[in-house]
Order: sequence, then structure tokens, then C-alpha cells
Amino acid sequence: MEVFLREWRAEDAPAIAPIATDPALLMWSSMSEIGIGAWIAEQQAGHRGPSMAICAAGDDRPLGKIALRMPGRASPATTCAAIRASDHPVGELSYWVLPDARGRGVASAAVAAMLHRARRLEPLQSIVLDIEADNVASLRVAERLGAERREPERTEIDHQDIARTMIVFVLQIG
Repeated sequence: MEVFLREWRAEDAPAIAPIATDPALLMWSSMSEIGIGAWIAEQQAGHRGPSMAICAAGDDRPLGKIALRMPGRASPATTCAAIRASDHPVGELSYWVLPDARGRGVASAAVAAMLHRARRLEPLQSIVLDIEADNVASLRVAERLGAERREPERTEIDHQDIARTMIVFVLQIG
């Protein structure tokens, strides 16, 4: 699938409303806690790095979100035992896809598009994809992109205070 990335807009709220109740998102996102409008404003501010709406070529409606967390503003996955000295500086990608857009290659295409942007933003040697062990679709995205699966796995506490097993994948871009 061909996609493009664009800035978030306040009027995207109705289109992304279904994700606010998605069980997979509730584990990791503050969207349901702060509200969709506030979440969009946070994404627009870009304090941790660029966050973009994923859209299909020729269609401006958001299909999902992809964000690049810059070094020092990413999750602990970028400093865990699976990260090597040669990986630095390390950024992190996170993404989600709306339920009705899943299974069409949206996430893989969006990651590829964001990697292209990442190479132009600032010097990064690698990008981490920190994926919950049970998220088979995202594990396949990492594999399709040729990301290296690293050991050891790590544990992250989600928004529901549940310990989740995370698998760290690293994409070299530098």
C-alpha cells in the first residue's frame, strides 16, 4: 500500500475516535485518559519528536499514527541491555493503525516513509521498534522491514499497570 504522512489536524478527531477504545491502544496510549482533542494537540506539539497521521495515497483521511521519538526523548527501550554502543544515537518508532485499515500493509509502508524522513532530520544511527511479544502483526512488520531482533527481552509496565514482555528490534539507518 502506498501512504503519505502529514501533520495532525484537530478535525482528525472523528476519524481516529475508534482507536480510543481499542484494547491494544489502551495499554500504551494516554488518548483515552486525556481525550482525543488533547491527544492531537500533544502530537502537533511534537515535544518528543515528529508524530504524523498516516494516510493512503490520494486520500487525506488518517488511517493511523506514526511517531519518531528522538534520542533522549524515547522510551527506556533505547537504553536497555539490547542496545549496543554502535547503535547510538538511537531513536524509536511507534505506530498504530485504525482497526478498519489493518491487514493492508499500512504500518509497514508508514514505517518505511518515516525512516526516509528520519534520515533527513538529524543524525541517527538506528531506530528501535519496541514491540509487545503478543503483538503478532507488529512483529511481522519488524521482520518485513529487516529489523534485527535483539536480546534480552524486556518488561514494560503498561497504562493498566500490567507487566508486558517487550521484544526490541533495531533498524540501522546511519
